[in-house]
This record gives sequence, C-alpha cells and structure tokens, in this order.
Amino acid sequence: MKYIIRKFNLSVMLVTVMVTTGIVYADVSKQVSEEIEHLTRNDPLAAIARYEDVAQSLLKQSGPDTILIYKNVLIAASNTQNTSLVEEMSLQLSSQRLAAYIPPYLFSSVNAIGVAYRKNGQFEEAVTTYKCALKHAFNDIDKMIVKVNLAIAYRLMEQPAVSFQLLQSIDEAILDGNRKAGLLVVKGNTAVVLNKASEAVAFYIQAREHYLKVGHNLSAARVTVNLLGATLISRKLAVFKQYRALLRDLPSGYLPKSERQYLGWLDWMYNSVAQNMISLDTERYIIEQAPVLIEFGYKEHIEKLLKSLDAEHLIPEGGKRFLPTTKLKAGLASSWCQNL
Repeated sequence: MKYIIRKFNLSVMLVTVMVTTGIVYADVSKQVSEEIEHLTRNDPLAAIARYEDVAQSLLKQSGPDTILIYKNVLIAASNTQNTSLVEEMSLQLSSQRLAAYIPPYLFSSVNAIGVAYRKNGQFEEAVTTYKCALKHAFNDIDKMIVKVNLAIAYRLMEQPAVSFQLLQSIDEAILDGNRKAGLLVVKGNTAVVLNKASEAVAFYIQAREHYLKVGHNLSAARVTVNLLGATLISRKLAVFKQYRALLRDLPSGYLPKSERQYLGWLDWMYNSVAQNMISLDTERYIIEQAPVLIEFGYKEHIEKLLKSLDAEHLIPEGGKRFLPTTKLKAGLASSWCQNL
C-alpha cells in the first residue's frame, strides 16, 4: 500500500490538470520531461513505460517539453530495437502542432533519427540523415557530434580511414562530459580496428569515467563491455578482472541482448587468453557464437581477439554485420531534409 501511495503522490506532483474550452486533460510538466530524459539514459524500457502513462495527454499539447519527450522516447525506442515506436516518435516530432516550436530542436531530432538508423543496421540511411543534421547544426559542438556519428557509420561500413580522418578533425576541448565520452568510445572502437587495443583500453576507461560523472550509468556499463574486449585483445587480464567485477551485480536484462551475449563470449574466452590456447570445446563454442556476435556488430573485436590467439581459421567467412529484422521506413526525417 505504501508503494501505491508514493506512486500516486509522484503523479500528482508531475502532472497538472488544465481546463480548456470545457475539456479536462492532464498537462505534462517539465518535470515529466526531465524524468523521461533521465530514464532514457539509464533505463530505456522504463522511459517508454513512463511515456505510455502520458502519451494521450501529449497529443493535446505543444511546446518544447513535448518535443523533448518525443525525442528522448525515440532514443529509448532506438536503444531497445522498438522500430514501430521510433517511427511513431518521428511522426509526432514532424506534426503540425509542433511546427512552431521545432526549429531549436531540429538538429537534435534529426541526429537522433540518424542514430536510430545506424543502430538498426541501416548505415546508408544513417549517413544521409547525419548529413542532413549537419545542415541544421547551430554551432561547432553540433558539427562535432555529427562528425562523431558519421565516423561510427563509416567504420561500420568498413571505411576506417574515413572514420579516422573525421575523428582527427574534432577538437575535444570544447566538448562536455557526455559528448566527450561518446567521442572517446568511438576512438576506442577505431583503435581496435587499427590494431591499437592498448590505446582502446585507455579510451574506454576515460569514456566510462565521463559517463559516470554525468550520471549516464547505462552508457558506462555498455562501454565497460567494449573495454573488456579490448583488455583481452591486449592481454591486460588484471584490468579485465577489475572491470568485469563491476558488471556482476547488474539487474537481469539491464544491458541490451547483444552486449549480454558478447559479455558471455568474453567470459568464455578469458581462460583461452590466460592459457594462450583454445580447447576443442572452445573451438566449438566460437564456431557457434562468432557469426551471431558479428551480426550484432562485434566483427572487429571478434576478429582481433581470434587473430591474437592464432585462430584466424575460426573467423567465419563472409561474416555480415547486424542486419535488421525489421527495417525502419526510409525518410523519417524527410520533413526537414529535402534530399531524403
């Protein structure tokens, strides 16, 4: 009963009742927007559930807080592979009732749609959308965010040289903690591709620290998974054990499925790295799991780790990256991008 009372009081605090032309509806406040933003960073499924509580009220509203809720829910939907909700949020952001308020949020909204395409394995659509976001950039920070996202997309399209050039053009000094963390993650991923796993470990550790400082706990946990892969490639086993312990008490399902599966692979491979040999049981495990992990986007990490163990023969031939089960519709940002 105490839980129910607390939940009711929270709802009263966050929602104000308005009466307009005889219609009574709940006006979602700035506090709800901030709550959903926080949940998007740390618990995307909870963010979506909170949005569903207020979704009908939002249809009767306009203004910056409504836009921010839709944008953050789009991000949460992207992180949970909820393609239908990504499309719905894109449609709401381009609705006529928000047209007067959207200009200051065009860059972040279009960029978020680009990220959704990239996370769904639709890299060409992501690049096109990022280039559109660049046209709506307000300042150098916005431009650098796009460069980082383009670098990710080009690396995933197996164009690491283009990715590296973009990263080299970014001035880290003007980035805040969260954005700098994102840049460091991309640098870490690129370092792995360029056979610089030790440098990647340092980049990932810095990124993790920046995420924790700004309260992005889920992002910190996710980059820790990448960090663990780089530690095995570079034979930093003590560092592996140190950071692996930090993930043991995470709630079930906290990490996305792809990262949970990759973490299981790393746990299995730890002994092979420690002994510098691969048993027959491990060979069978690799043959079974490697193709799935490559589809999830861990192609470079898998290949580099197996090569470090002189096990190139276990790398699947013609391995493909993650291919979406359900594709996002093309042109989700077409309302603001003439070339989409």
